[in-house]
Amino acid sequence: MARRHGPVYWQKHLEAWSQSDLTQEAYCAQNGLSPKSFYRWRRKEKDALAAAKSSLTLVPVSIVGAAATGNVIRLHSPGGWRIELPVGHAPWLADVLRYLP
Repeated sequence: MARRHGPVYWQKHLEAWSQSDLTQEAYCAQNGLSPKSFYRWRRKEKDALAAAKSSLTLVPVSIVGAAATGNVIRLHSPGGWRIELPVGHAPWLADVLRYLP
């Protein structure tokens, strides 16, 4: 039965490979690694880095004159999503935002 290794094992190999002058294939051959597994763990690492870069960032805001906005709270993200809530939902929204990481 093949031996399974976890994230720590593969992270060490990914770091060692990135500091070497070897191709992925050569590194795998030199270290007795499955190229298929190496590629899979490298993809996981790339996906995790991309997710970390695209994570939600909250910034402080102030609410100015609800009447000027038509009694609606509008949230817009640089990524393009929009949320509109009636002003009466402001306390609920504040509670939800407190629990976000």
